Amino acid sequence: MTEPIDPAITSKIIQALASYLKRDPASITESHHLRDDLGLDSVAVIELLFEIEERFKLQIPDQDLPGLSTVGTVAAYVQRRLAEPKTESKPESAKPVTTASKSKSAKSTMTKKVSAKSPPTKKATSVKPASPGKPKKASAVTSGKKKAAAR
Repeated sequence: MTEPIDPAITSKIIQALASYLKRDPASITESHHLRDDLGLDSVAVIELLFEIEERFKLQIPDQDLPGLSTVGTVAAYVQRRLAEPKTESKPESAKPVTTASKSKSAKSTMTKKVSAKSPPTKKATSVKPASPGKPKKASAVTSGKKKAAAR
């Protein structure tokens, strides 16, 4: 029931591996295990998958990484992802909107905190030093403190 893997996809993946490992592409096969046979550590696997994402113009979610252990499984995965309709990639583009809305709410929370502190500081700094003969305008400063305490 499994589809044969497109040789062009496998070839591009082997080329990426060969370039990364500085090896002859003919020495790499679909059955090679990325870690055990080719000696890639976890960082190297991630770098390789990043290269594959760029070559094939797709994104590989973190939850899919554990299943990508051999050259053949990577090729099959890429082929499957390339065959998916483009409408399925819309939820991924919705994620930044969620992130943006979270950052807006975080900014508005920060703005509220800053604005709560700002009025007393502005009023305190805007009050000019009184001359010795004139009384200070205590009502402006006092009312600012009352407003801040009420918040």
